[in-house]
Amino acid sequence: MDISYESPPNTNYEVNSYVNTLEFNSIFGLDVYDLYDPEELSDIVENPMANNYQLRKLSNRLYASNGLFSKAVDYLTAMPTLDYVIIPRGNSKNKRKINKILMDSTLRTIHHKEFIRDALFKAMIDGVSFYYVDFTKRKDDQNKLLTDYEVTNIMEINELGVNAVVFPLPTDFTKIVGRKNSSYVLAFNLDYFSKFSPNELKRKLRLYPKEIKEAWEKLSKQKDKDGKRNWVVLDNSKTITLKIRSKMEEPWGRPLCLAAIKNILYASYFKDTKRSKLGELNNNIIYQTFPEGKEKGTSALTKKQQEDQHNAVKTAILTKNNRNSTSFFSVAAGTKIDQIKVDTSIFDEKNESKLLDDIGVDLGFMASLLSGGTSGSYAAQLNNLQLLLSEVFMWIEPITLELVKVINQNIIKDKKNPVDLYYLPCSIITRKEFTNQMKELYLQGKGSLIAWIASTGFNADAYLTLMDMEIEEGFEKKYVPHQTSFTLSKNDNKGGRPQVDSPTNENTIQSKTNNSNGQPKPSNQ
Repeated sequence: MDISYESPPNTNYEVNSYVNTLEFNSIFGLDVYDLYDPEELSDIVENPMANNYQLRKLSNRLYASNGLFSKAVDYLTAMPTLDYVIIPRGNSKNKRKINKILMDSTLRTIHHKEFIRDALFKAMIDGVSFYYVDFTKRKDDQNKLLTDYEVTNIMEINELGVNAVVFPLPTDFTKIVGRKNSSYVLAFNLDYFSKFSPNELKRKLRLYPKEIKEAWEKLSKQKDKDGKRNWVVLDNSKTITLKIRSKMEEPWGRPLCLAAIKNILYASYFKDTKRSKLGELNNNIIYQTFPEGKEKGTSALTKKQQEDQHNAVKTAILTKNNRNSTSFFSVAAGTKIDQIKVDTSIFDEKNESKLLDDIGVDLGFMASLLSGGTSGSYAAQLNNLQLLLSEVFMWIEPITLELVKVINQNIIKDKKNPVDLYYLPCSIITRKEFTNQMKELYLQGKGSLIAWIASTGFNADAYLTLMDMEIEEGFEKKYVPHQTSFTLSKNDNKGGRPQVDSPTNENTIQSKTNNSNGQPKPSNQ
């Protein structure tokens, strides 16, 4: 706080004080209005197909800055356990077995669980996610030195020696252009490579799928640059598409945050206002009023007295925060010292809790699930989770169908003996309940042992392989379970009282000699 004074030109001998404050510029806010004005934001929300590029950029910005939205995306990505079973079909037992092995091997090669979570993550932020599964073995790049740009694009540096790689396509340069056998057909914009330098382009093309690389080479040789066809339609048997919250005929999906954008921005503005108010609280404005003189509008103090009193009060205020110090000053009778009060009603916790609830509802979450605060019963939270999981599993279904399509057409190549893949509708939260359901089916009906094992999170094939190995190694004979009521039955005849009395026992001989069992006994009637 800078307080200064100057002598007035009149004869009232008044000392005027002023406070020079800096404009509050928040470093915490989204600053979205620097990019879009309110009318543009409303148009983006109301017309997500026409403004999808701007919507995706805004959604990525909100994910990086809003805790509720980022938590919602992260939780929905992590919740499904992705326990799975492989279902071979066909009449040939031998081919079913071979094709099942091929499916399982391919899934492990492409790290299918990581791929599924990546597709969910991107779709919830961008509304869509595009992939190309490349089955061509890449040429080994012996250059071990990378530029800063190449390091930042590490997602395009694939492991060498594998025969199947899931390659994410850049969303801004990929688009849905049709459907084939109920599967989306994608086109890739070759202008993507125009931004690279010759050296970067050479390396980039070497890492991209052969189909896209050949299309770029053909485009580069085209003479008519104005009429060039810079979009290449990709092989539908090698592409995977996930589009959420949209109609079948729409080219784009809708991000998870679409309905919450306005409330998220309002919450950001609300918090910035609170921080501004907090800044005002930390910058107190204190003023003093000199005693009034005989004439209205004049002071009873002389100019010198006003200056001395002003300096005394100013010095005491500026040194009041020093530790272990006492400030003392005297003022003339009738002097008033006060400060400008700041309205603190905005700090009421109810205001922010209401905003969190509104954003949570827009995202489909109860706010208490994301922040741990606000109200909400356990039953209501559980019901909310079930609804959210149903939507996540609905998104997993088309990814699974696309993945099965690609593997069947490029790896298995056997239309008479195809292989299906099924991810169990189980989550980390509902695993115990789901496992009990599989257990009841197995014990009380004709349930599947493989489904029961998979529901626990243990890979069914690995579990059965361990069981086979233990049987071959004779574990049951080598490692006999301890004899307890849980491991013995009444027919095992181990432990307990002997069923036949020992003929050499002294008590047995005496009982037989005296015919104790034949002696009359008192009536129990």
